[in-house]
Amino acid sequence: MNVDQSEETVKVTVEKQEGNKIHLEIEVEGQPLQEAYNNALNYYGRGLKLKGFRKGKVPQHLIEQNLDTDQIKRDIFQRAMGDSYQQALADQQIESIAEPEVQAVQAEVGKDFIYKAVVEVRPDVVLGQYKGLTVAIAEEDSLSDEKIDEQIQHLRREHAILLPVDSRPAQLGDLMTLHVEASIEGESVDLGESKDMTLELREDSFVKGFSDHVVGLNVDEQKSFDLTFPEDYYVEDLRGKQIHFEIHVHEIKEVELPEVDDDFASTVHSELENLEQLQERIRKELSEAIEEQNEVQKQQKVLDKVVSNAQVAIPESMLNRELYAMWQMSEGAQLANAKVGEQTMRASLIHWMQRDELKETAGQRIKTTLVLGAVAREEGLSISQEEVDAEIQELADTHEIPVEQVKAQLEQENRMVALMDELLSFKIIDWVMENNDVVVSPELAAE
Repeated sequence: MNVDQSEETVKVTVEKQEGNKIHLEIEVEGQPLQEAYNNALNYYGRGLKLKGFRKGKVPQHLIEQNLDTDQIKRDIFQRAMGDSYQQALADQQIESIAEPEVQAVQAEVGKDFIYKAVVEVRPDVVLGQYKGLTVAIAEEDSLSDEKIDEQIQHLRREHAILLPVDSRPAQLGDLMTLHVEASIEGESVDLGESKDMTLELREDSFVKGFSDHVVGLNVDEQKSFDLTFPEDYYVEDLRGKQIHFEIHVHEIKEVELPEVDDDFASTVHSELENLEQLQERIRKELSEAIEEQNEVQKQQKVLDKVVSNAQVAIPESMLNRELYAMWQMSEGAQLANAKVGEQTMRASLIHWMQRDELKETAGQRIKTTLVLGAVAREEGLSISQEEVDAEIQELADTHEIPVEQVKAQLEQENRMVALMDELLSFKIIDWVMENNDVVVSPELAAE
């Protein structure tokens, strides 16, 4: 049942503002809600069958006795709250950055609906000097023969041949498939959905020291040993704890690296004829990557200076949301991919939210976003529809699909606003870089 609300049906009172939180009292006229309730009863009553009454002729008081009227009322008040809250924000020109804290004051059919809402808004930013700065970096990275060789070695490993081994024990550099059971003080440790894993035997494989215990084992051999998780292990709940392993070796494979020659070049890229062409392609790709890295370094230096010159108080709620987002993108994603249990996920998140170094990182990210937004407002920077259309056209050209298909996909996935935010961020950063200077000076960079 829809509740028809004109602007006259909603009364908004701003009670107070504490930091970046505005306390509102919102009052919705009761008559439209009463009508919506009656309409709902009539709608559901038409299908109600009671002995002694024709279908659709059941009195209202009997309809109420035979329906979940509490749920009907909750639905009506929920819809009224959603509509009136958005109208209240528009009336008061409030830009909310999070879902409100809501508390009903009066929710009774036949009376005005009154509730309180605590709205979180963007905190105030006091900009310092953000243009006309000179920022120094120690040096720019450059391409070297060593970097080219490192990339070639990486490609060799990608195109290696794996040869089954059954005549010798495992050694460093081998790929080993094994079944792993783990426990701490007798309690099983959640290693994910599958306890069968394949890993390359390196010094830092899985848990530091793990490879030392499995090197020398043969296929079908079993072994038990204890290890202590390092203090930098990605699951904080396991750091510094001793873990007991029971392993069973299923398979060992030797990694045979290809020779670096013309055949290797054509294996990496079929259109290449010789090693010289491969080296030239690697040189070009690395040069572009290094140039991009140098630009990112310059941007970060300038942005750090602009942000450090500004003042803003980061609300705890924003900090917690950023910490959660960071966890989801890193440790949470790793654990989800490993299909670990709910208890391990929860423990990981709790410890993540308590780490001081992550709070500092999250706070810096939030402050950077807020400061760049303040710069955009101060300088009148915005994204036009023409710029959005140009970006969509470029996406369509890149993926060789119609523009309308790109638009439909962005809208379907609710990514249009995110695209506009991304374009505005790039525009702000470009403006900041154009209005500040970066010099290469090890002496100034050290200050």
